[in-house]
Amino acid sequence: MPVSREFEELVRRLGGEILELDAPVKTVEQAARATGADPGQIIKSILLVTEGGGAVLAIVDGRSRIDMRKIEKRLGRARLASPREVKEITGYEVGELPPIGIPLKTLIDPRVLEKSYVLGGGGAINKLIRIDPRKIVETQNAEIEDISAEMR
Repeated sequence: MPVSREFEELVRRLGGEILELDAPVKTVEQAARATGADPGQIIKSILLVTEGGGAVLAIVDGRSRIDMRKIEKRLGRARLASPREVKEITGYEVGELPPIGIPLKTLIDPRVLEKSYVLGGGGAINKLIRIDPRKIVETQNAEIEDISAEMR
């Protein structure tokens, strides 16, 4: 699926850049290999569904995972969205989901903001965006919340 002109324009307006890669990048490992970036520089945009049916975009760095206990303390019962729900709610497939341009409540882990730039989903399986994480907070009106746990 080609990245929309509106999405490209949003990335540009925020001072970001779309990176077109030769291979699909669905995982942090694939993104790190394709770009030479440290996994901590890569972010994961994860769609959650709350018990009330609302969707929330959660963003953590590539060395972390979502801590569902922390999420549920903040939002009540929640679960990871299924691949079908991700597509229906956002228009993107799992692995393509960008951290910006998604009109949903957004939570971003403070570890993401420790970086001067991050690499996240670029709206297509072979694209990433390079962006200042503070621009994600700004454009998504994201709430900074400790929602991560380090991966073992």
